[in-house]
Amino acid sequence: MKKNTYHQNESKILEKIKWLSVSIFFILSFIINYYFHEIHLLIRIFIISFLFLCAISILLCTKKGKSISSYIKLSKKEMQKIIWPTYKETLYTTLIVISVTIVISLLLWSVDNIIFRLIAFIISLRF
Repeated sequence: MKKNTYHQNESKILEKIKWLSVSIFFILSFIINYYFHEIHLLIRIFIISFLFLCAISILLCTKKGKSISSYIKLSKKEMQKIIWPTYKETLYTTLIVISVTIVISLLLWSVDNIIFRLIAFIISLRF
């Protein structure tokens, strides 16, 4: 029982150290970009890219990073299962949607116009 709690405490401490190092790498990259603006741009880009890659690689070693990575992999698998429509199907579907929209809008316009004229007629009869 004591070994298990010791292992859990050690794991939590290791996770905190990983997150702290990720934060330090990100903050360090911003500081380098801000304070060393007189250094050649390509050198700064190389250093910042290296720090970002280090931060991301450590981030992927954390529990949360592993779950994000597995989520992205599963999403890619699901995207491969999708059957995308052909150009012809997309064109026909678009034309159907446009034509139905036009027909329904004309129908609603005519019903609105009839109701408007009916109400105007009823109001004119009162006076």
